Amino acid sequence: MLRLFSIFLLIVLVFSVQACAQSKVYVSSEGRFSIDLNFTPTEDRNSAESKLGGKKLWWRTERASFMVSFADNLDAKKEFAESAVNASADGYIGAIPKSAKVVSRKNIGIDGYPGVEIVSRESDGYTVVTRYFMVDTRLYCTMALWTAGRNDHDVIRTLDSFKVYVQSPMK
Repeated sequence: MLRLFSIFLLIVLVFSVQACAQSKVYVSSEGRFSIDLNFTPTEDRNSAESKLGGKKLWWRTERASFMVSFADNLDAKKEFAESAVNASADGYIGAIPKSAKVVSRKNIGIDGYPGVEIVSRESDGYTVVTRYFMVDTRLYCTMALWTAGRNDHDVIRTLDSFKVYVQSPMK
Protein backbone atom coordinates (compact mmCIF):
# COMPACT_ATOMS: atom_id res chain seq x y z
CA MET A 1 0.00 0.00 0.00
CA LEU A 2 2.83 2.39 0.85
CA ARG A 3 4.45 1.66 -2.50
CA LEU A 4 1.21 2.43 -4.36
CA PHE A 5 0.82 5.68 -2.42
CA SER A 6 4.46 6.61 -3.23
CA ILE A 7 3.89 6.02 -6.94
CA PHE A 8 0.71 8.10 -6.83
CA LEU A 9 2.53 10.92 -5.01
CA LEU A 10 5.37 10.85 -7.56
CA ILE A 11 2.90 11.13 -10.45
CA VAL A 12 1.14 14.08 -8.78
CA LEU A 13 4.47 15.83 -8.18
CA VAL A 14 5.60 15.35 -11.79
CA PHE A 15 2.38 16.83 -13.17
CA SER A 16 2.44 19.66 -10.61
CA VAL A 17 5.96 20.66 -11.61
CA GLN A 18 5.00 20.64 -15.30
CA ALA A 19 1.90 22.75 -14.63
CA CYS A 20 3.90 25.27 -12.60
CA ALA A 21 6.62 25.46 -15.26
CA GLN A 22 4.04 26.29 -17.93
CA SER A 23 2.61 29.30 -16.12
CA LYS A 24 5.13 32.07 -15.56
CA VAL A 25 3.85 35.62 -15.53
CA TYR A 26 5.90 38.25 -17.36
CA VAL A 27 5.34 41.73 -15.90
CA SER A 28 6.36 44.89 -17.74
CA SER A 29 6.36 47.80 -15.29
CA GLU A 30 7.21 50.19 -18.11
CA GLY A 31 4.46 48.76 -20.31
CA ARG A 32 2.06 48.50 -17.36
CA PHE A 33 0.93 44.99 -18.36
CA SER A 34 1.42 41.34 -17.55
CA ILE A 35 0.96 38.15 -19.55
CA ASP A 36 1.51 34.45 -18.83
CA LEU A 37 4.56 33.07 -20.62
CA ASN A 38 7.51 30.83 -19.96
CA PHE A 39 10.32 33.28 -20.71
CA THR A 40 11.28 36.90 -21.24
CA PRO A 41 10.27 38.34 -24.62
CA THR A 42 12.65 40.04 -27.04
CA GLU A 43 12.32 43.77 -27.66
CA ASP A 44 12.16 45.03 -31.26
CA ARG A 45 14.13 48.27 -30.95
CA ASN A 46 13.44 49.37 -34.54
CA SER A 47 9.66 49.10 -34.42
CA ALA A 48 7.23 51.88 -35.30
CA GLU A 49 6.18 51.81 -31.63
CA SER A 50 9.72 52.56 -30.43
CA LYS A 51 9.88 55.61 -32.69
CA LEU A 52 6.80 56.88 -30.82
CA GLY A 53 8.25 56.15 -27.40
CA GLY A 54 6.52 52.79 -27.06
CA LYS A 55 7.76 49.23 -27.33
CA LYS A 56 7.19 46.06 -29.28
CA LEU A 57 7.96 42.75 -27.56
CA TRP A 58 7.78 39.33 -29.20
CA TRP A 59 8.44 35.72 -28.30
CA ARG A 60 8.09 32.26 -29.77
CA THR A 61 7.10 28.97 -28.25
CA GLU A 62 6.99 25.53 -29.83
CA ARG A 63 3.33 26.21 -30.56
CA ALA A 64 3.04 29.85 -31.59
CA SER A 65 4.54 33.32 -32.01
CA PHE A 66 3.28 36.17 -29.85
CA MET A 67 3.66 39.94 -29.82
CA VAL A 68 2.67 42.74 -27.44
CA SER A 69 3.21 46.37 -28.38
CA PHE A 70 2.21 49.67 -26.87
CA ALA A 71 2.51 53.36 -27.62
CA ASP A 72 1.23 56.44 -25.85
CA ASN A 73 -0.85 59.25 -27.28
CA LEU A 74 -0.81 61.91 -24.59
CA ASP A 75 -3.57 63.80 -26.40
CA ALA A 76 -5.95 60.82 -26.20
CA LYS A 77 -9.41 61.51 -24.83
CA LYS A 78 -11.68 58.91 -23.25
CA GLU A 79 -14.56 59.72 -25.58
CA PHE A 80 -12.40 58.82 -28.61
CA ALA A 81 -10.95 55.56 -27.22
CA GLU A 82 -13.35 53.32 -29.12
CA SER A 83 -12.64 55.21 -32.35
CA ALA A 84 -8.90 54.74 -31.76
CA VAL A 85 -9.11 50.94 -31.45
CA ASN A 86 -11.44 50.74 -34.46
CA ALA A 87 -9.07 52.87 -36.54
CA SER A 88 -6.17 50.61 -35.52
CA ALA A 89 -8.19 47.51 -36.45
CA ASP A 90 -9.13 49.06 -39.81
CA GLY A 91 -5.46 49.82 -40.51
CA TYR A 92 -4.46 46.26 -39.63
CA ILE A 93 -7.16 44.75 -41.85
CA GLY A 94 -6.06 47.01 -44.71
CA ALA A 95 -2.48 45.81 -44.32
CA ILE A 96 -3.00 42.02 -44.18
CA PRO A 97 -2.02 40.11 -47.33
CA LYS A 98 -4.71 39.50 -49.93
CA SER A 99 -4.13 35.77 -49.45
CA ALA A 100 -5.42 36.04 -45.86
CA LYS A 101 -9.10 36.01 -44.93
CA VAL A 102 -10.66 37.94 -42.06
CA VAL A 103 -12.69 35.34 -40.16
CA SER A 104 -14.14 37.63 -37.51
CA ARG A 105 -14.02 41.07 -35.99
CA LYS A 106 -15.64 41.83 -32.67
CA ASN A 107 -15.67 44.44 -29.96
CA ILE A 108 -14.03 43.31 -26.73
CA GLY A 109 -12.79 45.07 -23.63
CA ILE A 110 -10.31 44.90 -20.81
CA ASP A 111 -11.15 46.25 -17.37
CA GLY A 112 -13.84 48.51 -18.83
CA TYR A 113 -11.61 49.88 -21.60
CA PRO A 114 -12.58 49.34 -25.27
CA GLY A 115 -10.93 46.86 -27.57
CA VAL A 116 -11.29 45.10 -30.90
CA GLU A 117 -10.31 41.54 -31.83
CA ILE A 118 -9.61 40.44 -35.41
CA VAL A 119 -9.18 36.78 -36.30
CA SER A 120 -7.68 36.04 -39.71
CA ARG A 121 -6.49 32.91 -41.52
CA GLU A 122 -3.51 32.83 -43.79
CA SER A 123 -3.58 30.70 -46.94
CA ASP A 124 -0.73 28.58 -45.54
CA GLY A 125 -2.91 27.42 -42.61
CA TYR A 126 -1.88 29.90 -39.94
CA THR A 127 -4.39 31.60 -37.65
CA VAL A 128 -3.69 35.15 -36.48
CA VAL A 129 -5.54 36.78 -33.57
CA THR A 130 -4.89 40.50 -33.14
CA ARG A 131 -6.35 42.53 -30.29
CA TYR A 132 -6.24 46.31 -29.79
CA PHE A 133 -7.03 48.02 -26.48
CA MET A 134 -7.06 51.72 -25.62
CA VAL A 135 -6.26 52.14 -21.91
CA ASP A 136 -6.04 55.75 -20.83
CA THR A 137 -3.55 57.31 -23.25
CA ARG A 138 -1.92 54.00 -24.20
CA LEU A 139 -2.79 51.87 -27.23
CA TYR A 140 -1.93 48.17 -26.79
CA CYS A 141 -1.77 45.52 -29.48
CA THR A 142 -1.51 41.82 -28.68
CA MET A 143 -1.08 39.23 -31.40
CA ALA A 144 -0.66 35.48 -31.76
CA LEU A 145 0.19 33.43 -34.86
CA TRP A 146 -0.02 29.64 -34.95
CA THR A 147 -0.97 26.67 -37.12
CA ALA A 148 -4.76 26.48 -37.18
CA GLY A 149 -6.30 23.70 -35.13
CA ARG A 150 -3.14 22.95 -33.15
CA ASN A 151 -3.03 24.20 -29.58
CA ASP A 152 -5.81 26.75 -30.19
CA HIS A 153 -6.88 26.63 -26.55
CA ASP A 154 -3.35 27.20 -25.18
CA VAL A 155 -2.70 30.14 -27.49
CA ILE A 156 -6.00 31.84 -26.68
CA ARG A 157 -5.41 31.22 -22.96
CA THR A 158 -2.08 33.07 -23.26
CA LEU A 159 -3.75 36.01 -25.03
CA ASP A 160 -6.55 36.02 -22.46
CA SER A 161 -3.98 36.26 -19.65
CA PHE A 162 -3.00 39.77 -20.82
CA LYS A 163 -3.72 42.29 -18.05
CA VAL A 164 -3.13 46.03 -17.85
CA TYR A 165 -2.29 48.25 -14.91
CA VAL A 166 -3.56 51.83 -14.98
CA GLN A 167 -1.49 54.66 -13.52
CA SER A 168 -3.49 57.77 -14.36
CA PRO A 169 -7.08 58.52 -15.40
CA MET A 170 -7.88 59.72 -18.91
CA LYS A 171 -8.47 63.39 -19.62
